[in-house]
Amino acid sequence: MTKVDCKRIVIFVTILLVISLGLNFRINISHAQENNQIFHSDFGFQEYSEIFGVRENISSLNIEFPEMNWNITDININFTNIRLGSEVKDVETVEFDTGLVDNLLYRQNPTNHKRLGLAVQLEIQESTLLYGAFIRGRRSNTSDIVQFQIRGYDEIDNKPNSTIYRSINLNMSYSPDQHWYYQNFSLSTNQSNPVELQPGNYSLVMIGNESLSNVAQYYWSVNDINPTVPNLHTSEFISSWSSGITNTSFLYRLHQETDKIYYPQDVNLTAEIGGKEYEISNGATVGSGLLQINGLSHFLNDTLLHIPIKGNNSVEFIFSCSYSVKLTSSSLIEGDVKVRKNSNNKWTILPQISRISNNHNFIFKFPKGWHNISVYRKSGGPWENVTSNVDINNDEKTITIPNSVILNGSNWKIEAESQNTEFNINLLIKEWERGQPLQFSATAPMINGEFIFYLINPAGAGFEDPVDTKEVTSGETFFNYSIPLNAIEGTYSVYIYWKNRTDAGVQYEEFTITVPIIPFSIDPWIIVSIIFIVSAIFISSLLLYKGIQKLRGNIIEKAQKVYSQCIDILNLDYLMVTDKKSGLNVYTQSLTGNEIDATLISGFLQAIHSFGIELMKVEDRSQTIKLEYQNSIIIMSEFVNLRLILIMKERPSRFFLYSIDELAYDIYENYGDLIQAFNGDVKHFNGISELIKHHLYISFASSLKVSKTEPLGKIRLNQNERSYVNKAVSLMKLNNLNHFFIRDIISIKECNPKDVEIILNLLSKKIFHPSN
Repeated sequence: MTKVDCKRIVIFVTILLVISLGLNFRINISHAQENNQIFHSDFGFQEYSEIFGVRENISSLNIEFPEMNWNITDININFTNIRLGSEVKDVETVEFDTGLVDNLLYRQNPTNHKRLGLAVQLEIQESTLLYGAFIRGRRSNTSDIVQFQIRGYDEIDNKPNSTIYRSINLNMSYSPDQHWYYQNFSLSTNQSNPVELQPGNYSLVMIGNESLSNVAQYYWSVNDINPTVPNLHTSEFISSWSSGITNTSFLYRLHQETDKIYYPQDVNLTAEIGGKEYEISNGATVGSGLLQINGLSHFLNDTLLHIPIKGNNSVEFIFSCSYSVKLTSSSLIEGDVKVRKNSNNKWTILPQISRISNNHNFIFKFPKGWHNISVYRKSGGPWENVTSNVDINNDEKTITIPNSVILNGSNWKIEAESQNTEFNINLLIKEWERGQPLQFSATAPMINGEFIFYLINPAGAGFEDPVDTKEVTSGETFFNYSIPLNAIEGTYSVYIYWKNRTDAGVQYEEFTITVPIIPFSIDPWIIVSIIFIVSAIFISSLLLYKGIQKLRGNIIEKAQKVYSQCIDILNLDYLMVTDKKSGLNVYTQSLTGNEIDATLISGFLQAIHSFGIELMKVEDRSQTIKLEYQNSIIIMSEFVNLRLILIMKERPSRFFLYSIDELAYDIYENYGDLIQAFNGDVKHFNGISELIKHHLYISFASSLKVSKTEPLGKIRLNQNERSYVNKAVSLMKLNNLNHFFIRDIISIKECNPKDVEIILNLLSKKIFHPSN
């Protein structure tokens, strides 16, 4: 053995001896750690918005909102041109079971006199649109044509004149009993062409002609006992119209609309909101009114507020109006506070502000101990300090971000400081031994919040995990900790952090743990054992480190795989499965909403023969080929007798290529025989869609809907998830659609794994679900 070898052995043994001595005497190698601790807290904030609008010629008010889950606090509606809508007005409706109940048109035989017409005076007192009239009567079982008319009125003889304003065929069915029948003067089912009548007298006329059959009989019920309007005149046509007589009237009702305008209180006009009716007060002029509701608390569980307007006897009124609706929304936002000894607390909150109107304000009430407040806005670039543009009221302790500062799509950050709240730690005994119960207490600055206890050893370790957390329920909180039997000797620190929702603080005390002195002696077998244990620990630690690194790598790769495949799906336009031998399609799926471009496919097939092909992977029975053509990336995976073709906007990731190979294999396993015997019938291959769903995140490219099974306010969503739900709802409302695509609410180029995770969470919660 050489001298060099001897020296090496001596050095090695010396190192092992030092290690063994260190283990025996617990040599302290200090690694100081920071005492920074970050705690989470929730803060409430308020958003205020005001919606304005104008409506004309309506009978009820519908107000649309961009989002649900807001609370209406104030409503102001100014009404103008309040008038009756179409109504049915009773003129003469009294019926009798005895006496003369009807009169008739008839022709008994050609030689006898015949009554061919009946008429009643129609008195119009204001400009009127007449849609029709109800008359009561019956007729014989004949098919004669009889007219029902609005005529002029002879003021001298009180009978119809020759002026005809509207004439229609009489609407009356055969029946032995009397019934009410509607005569539609507007000539259409949608009542779009009523008769316009100015104030004056007119005649309602039922009239036949000389061709009336001998057995024809048409009855119009009459009240000649005590008519409601006794001064109305009736007449009949035998050879000419007879002069009118009073105290007798045919039964009729008018379906009409007048131009008369009303004060709302004259007709008891009310507005119904949330099941409660509110009186509409009179305006400055006739036909105008005002509804002003302050301090209302009506929660919007829909994006539409329907306000019925009702009057006397639930008669429909027509009006125009302008309105303003004030809204508020209360939400919680997460915040962080960084607490460190001998330093101010640092608070950070990240509110999400989404403008829903042209008058939108954000108000945050901050704790009274906060100072050095700064507000930042980020709109695509770096954070911009906008503190000078917001209103920080130190008396009211509020931060108001006004309407003029809020930009759509911006991110927001509020930073502030507060003093480190002082409190006391009562640790009377400063020296302890192993195995003893460490006992101390802390006096809270106020009776709420919680204490978090950290024990820092002489090496500076212990800030990673707290020893104990206690809720503050009294002025003094007690802690007990059993000192381990293997605790190292030295100076320890008790760090106690106190926090509630608005304040925080940290205090610490030091104590020592002593170990009785043991005479130094080392048995040789102990040295051998120490060497063996140290070697085993080193090898185990190395293996454990490699295992942890591999596990972390697998987790990161799995997350990257999910993200990459979702982004690849957003870049996928078309997918086809073809018979490799014949080239015929057996399955086609478009993810763009458009039919597949046959010209593009034809060009692709020609390009395979005309241009270079980059072989991405080749195996014994399969190959994957990539071709760039006409601003598209075309991927072709062949397996035995089938060819899987995908047309994409961008080159896919390696994870997507692996999934394509697995998909091609599964299609072959399930449909290979059917493709081999393909006879042109593609309905056998519809099940391929389920294989595609299994291998690819196809829902990322499918059309989706937002679930409406229950109010979203009852489903636990974080702010990021709520933001994407609101984006989807707003997009569908803007484009008047009942579905949307993921690519419409996120930018592929700016998308990150966090965005993909949020979308997948909404899909798993069934908030987003396929539209079909």
